[in-house]
Amino acid sequence: MVNGIVLPIKKVFSLVDTKILVEIKDDNRKLQGRLVAVDEYLNIHMDETTELVDGQRGRNLGTVVIRGNNILSIAPSA
Repeated sequence: MVNGIVLPIKKVFSLVDTKILVEIKDDNRKLQGRLVAVDEYLNIHMDETTELVDGQRGRNLGTVVIRGNNILSIAPSA
């Protein structure tokens, strides 16, 4: 923490072992699942992952690894 500001990488590390929603750079596609691990480049490893296309539940993908430069946003999921 720098002067009371939480750095984005620290926030993502705090989400490990929780459900997240990841928006990727591809045709309005999102992935929802449990964050297993993240590294300093924001490459992420997810389990129990489901694909969401245009808000509709799609394929069950299981375990996925997403390269950090393909991610638009990461948010906690309900």
